[in-house]
This record gives sequence, structure tokens and C-alpha cells, in this order.
Amino acid sequence: TLQTLKMVTEQNGRLSKMVKTLLDMSELQTVSRDETIAVDALVDEVLVDLEPLAQEKEIKLIGNCKDTTMVGSDILIYRMVYNLVENAIKYNHSDGQVTVNAYKNQKHIYLSVEDTGNGIPEELKDRVFEPFFRVDKSRSRELGGVGLGLALVREIVIVHDGNIAVKSNPSGGTIFEVVL
Repeated sequence: TLQTLKMVTEQNGRLSKMVKTLLDMSELQTVSRDETIAVDALVDEVLVDLEPLAQEKEIKLIGNCKDTTMVGSDILIYRMVYNLVENAIKYNHSDGQVTVNAYKNQKHIYLSVEDTGNGIPEELKDRVFEPFFRVDKSRSRELGGVGLGLALVREIVIVHDGNIAVKSNPSGGTIFEVVL
């Protein structure tokens, strides 16, 4: 039937997404991390790329980035920011907003992605980076993820000798804070 075909197609899509992400994760160590990256320009690029998704969900995207450069893998840092912003849009409510901040302080780059969504319960904050972990299992199916986005983000942060933390946004929602 058409229903079965639709289900199989969806599963197939999810599976190939998962395989691609797992391959990306397994190759992280081999990617050269010696490129000079204009972090503010990279964030702008991510926001432009995700604008259609944001408009669809009526989310306002805000880039608040200082003129900042770092050394690393351009493709991996792009993927990291993209995954964080995409999640912040997906798990937000309409008329919400996503703000990306980036600045340099001495040797460190500080990058945060703030959303106005439902937030993450305190006891689950440490687990969101586990592969296949989902805060809301019922919603994630319909949003089409494979549960590897944040696991990949954490691996990218690790290969750049950084740290990532999840905090509650005082105005509601979640803040992902990366220090590189």
C-alpha cells in the first residue's frame, strides 16, 4: 500500500542519514584542522542556509558575532554551528527566536546558540550528547532526526580541544555554549 511505501521510504532516508553521520564521525580525526576560519562569516552563512526552515516555523534568527577568527576545520565548525542552530529552530515554538553569539577572549573563542523553546530538563542535560538519545521521543520522529546531531557536535568540539555545555536560558529555552 501507499502507507507502507511511505513508511519504508522514510525509514530508508533516516537510515542513510544515520550512516552518513556515523561516517562523518569516524573520519573526524583525519580532517585537517589548520584552516583560518572567519567565525562571524561562517555563522552568517549558517543563518542564511537555515533561514527557509526558520521562516517555515516563524522563528527569528539573530547573529550577534564579533569579527572573530580561529584555526580549525572550516567544514567541521560549519557542521557544528549548523547542527546547533537547526536543533534550536526545530525544537522551538513559532514566533520564537534563535540567537548565535560569538566572540574572542584572549586565546578562546566563545560561541553560544540560544533558543526560546521548551528547554531541557536538568537531569537530561548531560545525556543530550549521547548518540541516539532523545529528550522527547514522540516529537523527534516527526522532526526527522536520527539522534546523532549533538553527538557529532560534541565530537567536533573535542577534536578542536574545546568544551561544550548546556544551560537553561533565563528567558526560557536552552543555551548551548561552546568554548574553543
